[in-house]
Amino acid sequence: MKNFVRAGNIVVSIVLMLACATAAMAGQWIQVVTSETGYELIKKAGSGSETFCQLGDVLIINSGDVFNDQILKTDPVNVMPVRPGEKLYLITTKDPAVFNMVFPGTRTVYRDMGFIVLLAGETAAMNLMSKQTDFTKVELLPENQVVLSRPLTTGITRIKSEDALAKFVDKLDMPAFMQDLTDLVNLKTRYSYVSQGQKAVDHCEEALKEMGYTTSQQPYNIGSSRTNNLIAEIRGSDEDKFGQVLIVGHLDSTSESPRTNAPGADDNGSGAAGVMALARLLHESGIKPAATVKFILFMGEEQGLYGSKAYVKALSATERPTIKAVFNLDMIGFDAVAPLSVMIETSSFNRPMVEKMQKLALDYADFTIHTSFNAWGSDHAPFLQAKIPAVLTIESEFSSNPNYHKTTDLVESINQDLCLQILRLNAAAMYAYAIDAGRLN
Repeated sequence: MKNFVRAGNIVVSIVLMLACATAAMAGQWIQVVTSETGYELIKKAGSGSETFCQLGDVLIINSGDVFNDQILKTDPVNVMPVRPGEKLYLITTKDPAVFNMVFPGTRTVYRDMGFIVLLAGETAAMNLMSKQTDFTKVELLPENQVVLSRPLTTGITRIKSEDALAKFVDKLDMPAFMQDLTDLVNLKTRYSYVSQGQKAVDHCEEALKEMGYTTSQQPYNIGSSRTNNLIAEIRGSDEDKFGQVLIVGHLDSTSESPRTNAPGADDNGSGAAGVMALARLLHESGIKPAATVKFILFMGEEQGLYGSKAYVKALSATERPTIKAVFNLDMIGFDAVAPLSVMIETSSFNRPMVEKMQKLALDYADFTIHTSFNAWGSDHAPFLQAKIPAVLTIESEFSSNPNYHKTTDLVESINQDLCLQILRLNAAAMYAYAIDAGRLN
């Protein structure tokens, strides 16, 4: 009898444990729905305890049973129970190798456009945190924030063509851009640790000098190796009032054989040639900018943003606030799936600058725009960390580029239409911030 009672107590205990575990699992849920549906349901049926994070067209909601019952009535919907000890983590990465990685002990909630959302317990989370680098950020999923905006579609039918800014942008010389890109790729490699890297710096400096710019090379160390950033500038007619505008991109490249064969057409020959194209545009326009404009090509980006970090570190306390805008071009040439698309990336404090760029895109470019406020992984990041307003424009499909950091990253894979539209946006921004700067003040 005692054994029966003891056995019965054990059974009851097990049932209670299972019930508690089930309750714990069922008490908290993650729902992945369209942002439109999610916001509407939170407004109508939410208790106020729900948290959310928007990633483009998707809303990730963390809620309890009652709200989950409401959201299950929608279609389509993806629902996952939260297990004891699990938390939501966000990985923001510019590295496709990390983007495609499998993370043991986690469950994938979302994966797109360089963003990964995972459910992870404490042990798995420690493994996630070990992946953080200058190109990959790991954090708890932000609550009640827009990390990536819904896509904004511009259109060729509304692009302005008659005003002064439109006429300026229309003078972009795309054949010269493609020639600059081809010349960079033909160097075979622009790896920061080999002589060809410095040869690329010298090649671009000579071209910028021929345009009439004042140039200089900024030396710094990557470990025990010495390299140089390239700076070309034109003084503004009223720098005291309108400050500086920086157009930047990294010149270095890498691959499986970086010392001998790293063509880097997209990453980042496209952005470097883009900086050259914007310098050429300003030169050939004959316009004297109101703000001082600097065109900067960084080395050492692929090793950990060394060039941009060195540049920001060297800025004096009085110079930093004079920088009104930094436009970073990184990987602007890959787009395999229509329509053309771009991601604009910055930090939340710099939202007004992005809003101005969105307006310029609507008026002077033709593509779909996503805006990210979770900046990481390129040369705009050190500026933003110093609270200097900076924006990255990058192809939206970078995480699916099959040529990333490979010897196959050649001119033939470049989408010239995307390059043109991204350059049109940056040319319009350069005009608005440096030439017709008074309109923004």
